[in-house]
Amino acid sequence: MDLDRRARARLLLRTTPGAVDYLFEEVRHLAGDITRRPDGLTLDWDGPLRPLADVRYFSGAAVVLDDVEARAGDPDGVFAALDAPVRFRVAPVGEERWDLRDLLSEKFGWVNDAGDWSVNVERDEREGLIAEIGPLFYPRRFGELTRAPASTTPVVAAVMVRLAKIEPGQTVVDPCCGAGTLLVTAGQMAEPGELLGFDLMDRWVEAARENLDARRVPCVVARGDAAALPLPDGSVDRLVANLPFGKRVGSHAGNTRLYPALLREVRRVLRGKGRAVLLTEDKRLFRESVQRTHGLRVVKEIEFTRPGAHPSAYVVTSRRS
Repeated sequence: MDLDRRARARLLLRTTPGAVDYLFEEVRHLAGDITRRPDGLTLDWDGPLRPLADVRYFSGAAVVLDDVEARAGDPDGVFAALDAPVRFRVAPVGEERWDLRDLLSEKFGWVNDAGDWSVNVERDEREGLIAEIGPLFYPRRFGELTRAPASTTPVVAAVMVRLAKIEPGQTVVDPCCGAGTLLVTAGQMAEPGELLGFDLMDRWVEAARENLDARRVPCVVARGDAAALPLPDGSVDRLVANLPFGKRVGSHAGNTRLYPALLREVRRVLRGKGRAVLLTEDKRLFRESVQRTHGLRVVKEIEFTRPGAHPSAYVVTSRRS
């Protein structure tokens, strides 16, 4: 896809509920006529797509097909920026599915290819027919990562890194790094001085190293216990972590032991003006554990909605900061 070619369209940007405000702030100076949705934005785009493709707060983009023929045939539309011939599929959208397939194939020369498409025509509850643009999906823009079963989603990771407010040269630690999604995102979005990750399982330590190496993000990853970090007191500026929710990973009973111990470590290793951003769905236990940890406080909570889950990212700072 030619991201530097001028393209115009009404676009739907999909994101994780909870990340919409961050997406809006990122694109409001780039686009016109923006409308918020619980799961994203619709906006008018007119210009090169590269500035949009660089935004980390949306998972995918689609063209709103208010007029299929006009949008498909627009020489300045998004489809004209795709590699030719355009490869597409039409999802089950009703009786018009086959007519749409034939129109796009016969009139515009697109190639119907359900297994290797750059355009997927489907129906959105609010916008009607839309065409998802394959090259604008998050993994196509920023690269695929090996994932652990409960890895942080890329959009949530981006919001967490933004909440961490990492400054150039600061020491950043993920004490429960899994496959390293947060470490990769922190290394790409900010300019940390030292980036460190720990995990109890060797398989995820190795996966994190592979992900970081593939993205050329300098980081030291080692086997380590989040409840007993091998770090000196007051040595960390920023700490980010996706904690075990007690569902797919760990258990609530395990969290009753882990959370207080981890938070004591957070208090110990953070510098005076340090900041931690911690994601969990075991919310009541987490809040109670913070309240019982002398010297820490929650200053912000952002709730996300994911399939079958409603985790929150908590920003935790020292009471003396």
